[in-house]
Amino acid sequence: MFRLTAVALLALSLTAGCGEGSFPVAPAPPPPPPLPVSVTVGPDDAAVVSGGRLQYQAVSTSTVTGWLWSLSDAARGSISSDGILTAAGPGPVQVKACAANAPAICGAVAATVVAAPASGGAPVVALSPAVANIALGQTVEFMAGAVNFTTPGWTWLSLDGATASIDANGLLTARRAGFAVVVACASSQPHYCASAQVQVH
Repeated sequence: MFRLTAVALLALSLTAGCGEGSFPVAPAPPPPPPLPVSVTVGPDDAAVVSGGRLQYQAVSTSTVTGWLWSLSDAARGSISSDGILTAAGPGPVQVKACAANAPAICGAVAATVVAAPASGGAPVVALSPAVANIALGQTVEFMAGAVNFTTPGWTWLSLDGATASIDANGLLTARRAGFAVVVACASSQPHYCASAQVQVH
């Protein structure tokens, strides 16, 4: 008589499973479905003064060779091949970007063109965009215009530099989620200023 150790029993079990009558191997699970392609356009919900300009950006989860830009209403202005909106008539408009290599891949955001201050009145600073909603890491170029006065340049300030910083040329960079206020003051007359609201998401 002899005794089978636990190791021997395990070896016999494995050997028996390798011949006929062994259990079939389960098939590999199917690969997960591909993620849907998305396009993010920014800034969103921007308010642009008539005659002002605003740079738009588009980012996709797919490979894109370039973007085709368009506006839903030509009366509101025009947009260049590199995404620069030039505002014209006041009113709402949709800014759309489609992939040049796949025109079905598109994204769009809303914008509003607001009337510029009337000339011949009190000195006013016209700031574009007046409102901006942008994604983390995106940039927006702000523009200031002097109405009924002159100035050689502008002083730019972000009231929350940790959320959105702005350089001496009015280029704002989104740093973290939150809200910030951009202020532009005439360098020749610092009491002539305008502000814009920025939301980073």
